[in-house]
Amino acid sequence: MDGNYINTVYATKWTANGGYVSRPDSIAMWVEKSGIATMPDYYVDAISGATPGKSASQSFTWNLRDINGETVSPGEYRVFLEGTLRWKNRVIYSCVIGIGNTPATVQADAEYIYEASDRQAALTVGSPENAMIGTVTVSFIC
Repeated sequence: MDGNYINTVYATKWTANGGYVSRPDSIAMWVEKSGIATMPDYYVDAISGATPGKSASQSFTWNLRDINGETVSPGEYRVFLEGTLRWKNRVIYSCVIGIGNTPATVQADAEYIYEASDRQAALTVGSPENAMIGTVTVSFIC
């Protein structure tokens, strides 16, 4: 809740393995907050994977450990899911969830960032790319 980076659950292999250098618009908030440029290779391999397919649902699991492998303390945590829609256009889902003794599920709120680039006009509220990521929920299971 203090704005400190704790851990990454998933990033596409292309972005995590240097794609962010050739295309700085690719999940830019994560690139900045995670410090990916200085992460050891073994850690980058542990968080990256293929780009998810077009299935109806995706599920990712966090083991409640920080970047150093230490279990996080009970409390409230802000969770982010960032997606690049097209070039500089992106969406950031966020929510606060309590980690402790009680199961919890929260729906994340979406913030769309529409920005033109030298190659593309900015997306709009009606752009079909907005549907690339649907409802995002975060659950804590005891």
